[in-house]
Amino acid sequence: MRIFTSSWFHSLPSTIQKIGVSRGTPRGYAAGYRKMPELAPGPWFKTANERDYKQLYFESLAKLDPGRIVAKMHDLSAGKDCALLCYEAPTDNQYCHRAYISVWLKEKLGVEVFEYSLESQGCAWRHPKLPSQYRQRDEAQPLQVAPYVGAVAPDAQGRLWTVIGINPEQVDQALVRSGEDNRSISVDVLQSRFQPIS
Repeated sequence: MRIFTSSWFHSLPSTIQKIGVSRGTPRGYAAGYRKMPELAPGPWFKTANERDYKQLYFESLAKLDPGRIVAKMHDLSAGKDCALLCYEAPTDNQYCHRAYISVWLKEKLGVEVFEYSLESQGCAWRHPKLPSQYRQRDEAQPLQVAPYVGAVAPDAQGRLWTVIGINPEQVDQALVRSGEDNRSISVDVLQSRFQPIS
């Protein structure tokens, strides 16, 4: 059984059992879904700021047994894949507590819970429905700058710049120098303005 998160209003295949984790359900929603009210946020969900919301929700999760929660999901879905549903759309800028469920299950049981159709964005602390200040980004990959070291190219003002290596503070960028002036450039700038020399 795979566990996803999603919105009540996002189209899901019939092979995925819908399980509501919101405080309510949309009026007139088609039958067939299940509910886990123990995963809904508390009455503070509309008034708490992002920091307090996070703290209060994790406090409520701490009272639950994650193994029993996953077992209940398994029972409710009859072993099929399931999606934990709330109101916020997958791609809006609103955070949602379903992302904290992803964090909790990953940290407690090693279970990866992705947002359905946004799996490439990650789960747990990379889940796309986390508030932006809590979301971890993928680590920058070091730029392969070696073929360009020593390459020289002019800028729009005619100053000559030399590639001197990788930027140790931003490993996905190259350092270039003109006289005493050092600058950091992206891979796109590096490849468009400089020719590899090795």
